[in-house]
Amino acid sequence: MAAYNERDLEKFIGFMHPEFTSYLFESQHCLCSGIEDARAVYRKRFSENKELFVTTFNRMVNDNIVVESQVIEGFDNGKTIHAIAIFELQNDKVKRASFVRREILAADKLSVLV
Repeated sequence: MAAYNERDLEKFIGFMHPEFTSYLFESQHCLCSGIEDARAVYRKRFSENKELFVTTFNRMVNDNIVVESQVIEGFDNGKTIHAIAIFELQNDKVKRASFVRREILAADKLSVLV
């Protein structure tokens, strides 16, 4: 997540498996498929969101599956979101990422962080 917070595109992409895919968990909407698609998506996200910053609050690991509770500030149009991120690793690279995302309203921010 340090590479994400630094908006270092190539370092961030370096953690991805060549067959990387990313989805919204509930709808299974594909956010990106493959390294080049991921590069384009994150290049746009990093360039359009200069205040983008993720904080991981909890992490669970079971073999090659990592589940994180994250708060992402400065997301699209300056939103703060709570995300549950589910990563599937293969050969020490993230092959699949799925996200459950909810916008956090200012009044609700403290309750999510506790």
